[in-house]
Amino acid sequence: MFDAVELEKLGKPTLTMGHETFEKAAHLHAEALGLPGLQLIFEPPPAGGNVPEEAPLTPDQLEFVLGALTRPGGAGDAAG
Repeated sequence: MFDAVELEKLGKPTLTMGHETFEKAAHLHAEALGLPGLQLIFEPPPAGGNVPEEAPLTPDQLEFVLGALTRPGGAGDAAG
């Protein structure tokens, strides 16, 4: 979270991925760090703790990822 916020403040677009278990905490951290518009994407935690080598994205997720990483200015501009 800290690295993503710092990069966004420098105008570099980021996308932070995590498990749904940490979604609320991630949003709270982003807001506390001064960037409530930080781009975040979440997935269900892996069953049994096993992370697959490849986790395919849905078309909506892919569109979100591409949009987050190619928008001008990063979330830092949108937030301030």
